[in-house]
Amino acid sequence: MSARVFISCGQQSENERKVADALVGWFTAKGFSPYVAVKVHTITDLNAGIIEAIKTSDYYVFINFPREEVIRKTIFRFQHVCLSADNVRRGSLYSHQELAVAYALGFDHILILNHRSVHDEGVQKFMVSNLPRFDQYDEVLPAIKKAVFEANWSPDYSRQLSLVRVRWTGPLPYGDHTGGRTVKYLHGDIKNGRLDRAAYNVIAQLSSVFDIEAESEVSSFDDRTLLKASGFLGYQQTIWPGEIGSFDLLTVSWIDRKLIFLNSSKDLIPRTPIIDRLGRYRMTFRFAADNYPVLTRTLVFNHSGSQDPQLPEIELSERGDPAA
Repeated sequence: MSARVFISCGQQSENERKVADALVGWFTAKGFSPYVAVKVHTITDLNAGIIEAIKTSDYYVFINFPREEVIRKTIFRFQHVCLSADNVRRGSLYSHQELAVAYALGFDHILILNHRSVHDEGVQKFMVSNLPRFDQYDEVLPAIKKAVFEANWSPDYSRQLSLVRVRWTGPLPYGDHTGGRTVKYLHGDIKNGRLDRAAYNVIAQLSSVFDIEAESEVSSFDDRTLLKASGFLGYQQTIWPGEIGSFDLLTVSWIDRKLIFLNSSKDLIPRTPIIDRLGRYRMTFRFAADNYPVLTRTLVFNHSGSQDPQLPEIELSERGDPAA
């Protein structure tokens, strides 16, 4: 899944829409996943659409197009008022709202490009931008291209939770409230992409198991409780900024290697396998943390019963609804 770029810019005129389309095309060609906000009219629309899109984005681009002229007044000591000779224009109200949300969410990577005639105001007034102001619409794309290159933006970057690796360990003995067994572990390494905030109460769940050969859900799968945090006594953990934490995604019995178990919080004794035959399986996992969007990842596992099983393939998918 490529890094999402939230592009905040007005689309009031045909020229502005052409700029937005050009930015989308260029970012897409470079392997990013661009998102352009559309104007909304209610707080419900803002919460349901734009705020969630900003939350799940990794980079933020703010293009400050000019709107109507603002008449500035200057009050002199001699108790008379005169109109300023350098009247300016305001920027897009909707784009400034989006920028305020991005600022509150602690974005690390923001590009701010202002039109020369736009007056600095709101949150944008207090945010430093090293980009030169633009005069013409066709100056926007080259300026953003140059800034992205100089800032080393990468399609592989994420400021959210991300599944960066799966790996086998073991065989090792394992014991919990349901008893003990010797198993081979599949660990999933989760990275907190935020550099300014710890991910508190990170949890994991196996939400579905699909038998690819049978083309049906595995009917015996009934354990959607929390998965064990690797190396911890419990089923949740804190992942510090920029660091990685692991979960036991599944375990394969070392005694009967066709059996797959979960190290989960389910309080049922004895623990029963979620899979009891060889085959190909598509397993969907979900990871969540306080104030982070839910991360959903699907693994395709060729369950052969080998002592040295292959690593499951992590299916790539476009970023959609963060709660999906």
